[in-house]
Amino acid sequence: MKAMVLHETGGTLTMEETPMHQPRPGEALVRVKACGLGLTLVWNRNDRVGGINGMLPRIVGHEIAGEVVELGEGTSAFQPGDRVNVYFYLTCGDCRWCNVGREDLCDNYAGVVGSQINGGLAEYVSLPVRNLSHIPPNLDYVDAAVAADAVATPLHVLRERAKVQPPETVLIVGAGGGVGIHMVQMAKVMGTRVIAVDISEEKLALAKEMGADEIINSLDAPFEKEARRLTGGRGVDAIVELVGRPETIESSILSLDKGGRIVYVGFYDDKIEVPFRPNYLMTREITFTGSRYCSRQELAEATEMVARGQIKPVVTQTCELEESEEVLQSIQRMEMPGRACVVFK
Repeated sequence: MKAMVLHETGGTLTMEETPMHQPRPGEALVRVKACGLGLTLVWNRNDRVGGINGMLPRIVGHEIAGEVVELGEGTSAFQPGDRVNVYFYLTCGDCRWCNVGREDLCDNYAGVVGSQINGGLAEYVSLPVRNLSHIPPNLDYVDAAVAADAVATPLHVLRERAKVQPPETVLIVGAGGGVGIHMVQMAKVMGTRVIAVDISEEKLALAKEMGADEIINSLDAPFEKEARRLTGGRGVDAIVELVGRPETIESSILSLDKGGRIVYVGFYDDKIEVPFRPNYLMTREITFTGSRYCSRQELAEATEMVARGQIKPVVTQTCELEESEEVLQSIQRMEMPGRACVVFK
């Protein structure tokens, strides 16, 4: 089969002919129809998430949709021909967290698809059946692939971690990127007012098109002043921080109203020191929390939301498998609004 292979940490992906791995017991062989490309893939190959160093060579790619073609022994939940997308955390399915539907906190977490095991930038991929989720017949593969991360993550962030509700105001930092643009839509579906922050007029225009009520270009000035102006001086109720630089976190803290919540989702430098301002956080009862992907149930819910038209996957570029390295380079340079996706013929 054809695959894009990573041979060294931080290296480029190269097109190669590789063996097709047959499914082992408890696995399914999936013909890949679409595989999303986003910043998490850039982080993964640079060994900033997932621990890919020591697992090389590796086929990366976790935002996958495709068709089951063969099953390993002991598998009955799926059949050849089933249309699926993929939950990308590798979990045990039988710990205290998995048993209550919080697979994202699995005690026996074993990494991610595309790092500890081969991923979706290939014509076929063998995956644990536990990681597969049925997709509705009316949903195309590109939308199903993007739903698996870029839509499922916002559902978990906003409902379970930020706990937003109408008529609150949510500020999204990094709103024009592949996850951020769907965070905007999800926040609107949940009945909130949305302020989108980014550094590109193209990305901000896309955020506005996708439902943002106000937009702020943070290159013009620290965004907390504008956020407070737009809220009559009081600040916003919740912030989703997808950038994770010291200056954006500092501005985020200063943008919050009393009792506000910051959900820390993304980072560009894993060695940064977060400016907590302990007295400010304590006296204003500000919550600062993290978020890890989603549960299997939330993946299924997010996919249904896309199928019903509540959320529109924003795929601004599609490409063939051999073009994926060039597209990832563009994503790493922060040039691309929305999501990109490899489409297999």
